[in-house]
Amino acid sequence: MKSKYVKRILSAVIASALSMGLIAGCGSKSQEAEKDESGATVIKLGIHVANPKEQEPVTNSIVEAFNKANEGKYKVEFEAADTETHSKNMKLKAEDGTLPQIFWIEGSEASEYSEAGVLMDLTEFLEENSDIKTALDGMEEAFKDDDGQYGLPYQCNVQGIFYNKELFDNANVDYPTDETTYEEFIDMIKKLKDSGVTPLAIGSKNSAYAMWEFNEFLERYGWGDAIAQILDGKEKYNNKEFLKCFEALQGLKEAQAFPENMATIEYFDAKQLFDEGKAAMFGTGQWDCAEFDENIGDKIGFWWGPRFTDTDQNQDVVMKVPSAPIGVSAATAEDEELKEGVYEFLKFYYGEEAAKISYEGSIFPATNYEGVAASDTQYSMNAMLAALSNGWDSPKAAPDLTVPSSVQEALYDGIFGVLQGNYEPAEALDNMDATAANSQ
Repeated sequence: MKSKYVKRILSAVIASALSMGLIAGCGSKSQEAEKDESGATVIKLGIHVANPKEQEPVTNSIVEAFNKANEGKYKVEFEAADTETHSKNMKLKAEDGTLPQIFWIEGSEASEYSEAGVLMDLTEFLEENSDIKTALDGMEEAFKDDDGQYGLPYQCNVQGIFYNKELFDNANVDYPTDETTYEEFIDMIKKLKDSGVTPLAIGSKNSAYAMWEFNEFLERYGWGDAIAQILDGKEKYNNKEFLKCFEALQGLKEAQAFPENMATIEYFDAKQLFDEGKAAMFGTGQWDCAEFDENIGDKIGFWWGPRFTDTDQNQDVVMKVPSAPIGVSAATAEDEELKEGVYEFLKFYYGEEAAKISYEGSIFPATNYEGVAASDTQYSMNAMLAALSNGWDSPKAAPDLTVPSSVQEALYDGIFGVLQGNYEPAEALDNMDATAANSQ
């Protein structure tokens, strides 16, 4: 069940593949199963953090649980590096045929690996494990092309705006709801500002890590409906709807929503403002839930963002999207023992036990299993689940992951350029169009 929308997204990313440093036609050397001292088949998992135990504790716990359950038979070992180094390493390994059996892939690079022929088609795996396909509930569709199922979602990303109820109460401001309009949001920002707190903490020094609330803005101005036409060259980024979206962003700047030093602080600095009760709102995803439980507790709330009254686009949308995928090296298929071990790990990773581990760690897994949910004291996850209970649709992918990497950079530059007053809305969108034209 492949949507034209997803295929066009993937085609756009493939079109930028030559700029990514990976060349089609890379070889995949055959792999033989490695054994550890106990005789267990070793499965290498390439991950995008240097210290999985500290930086990806949920994934680390899933791997430990799998290894314990399969002691003497299979053992998953991490190949760990920070995101930038990991990305470079995987490209080099793809070229010389030494990819780990399983590895995390940056979202905008995923289809490039598929086109290069270095990824195993996981269609067979899903056919053999129909319960997992059902539990994925369509999340896998984002990583499918004409060559098959080239990846599966690492996790599920739920993105939006967390808010501190105590700061809202102190400012005599009502909590935002699904019906809160942009105009009411601006009024909310002004009252929070007058109360002595930063309304919306954001650090734009690393803008890719500060996009979370703005994906919802883009979608509510029709990004999902327009992007296929834009990628086909039949429409421009500087169009009526997107211009209104960027003007709404400019309105946040004019309302003084952000820290005065927004341009010089990073995502983590902005999050600290929220953690310390110095900012009323912060845009992020479920990966920060455990931290917010510790620092804000039951005073936490979650919101998708404002409704926009100057557009006829659908406002009843949420942002529950697949995260970047994990892929399997094509060479794995050449060793049945190794392939069997990889399949066993994937069955565990996307199974119910791993889903429980994910929820316990305040992370939404890519799968949905009945009865697997957050505990009463996981306040942040429960706030997200309450927001999801409206039953609204979500796009198949976050807007910023639906464009070639060069346009993605121009999107980030444009949004934060407008928020900082460096660009007018039309100018930012024109830059995106110029980037798109130059990348063809």
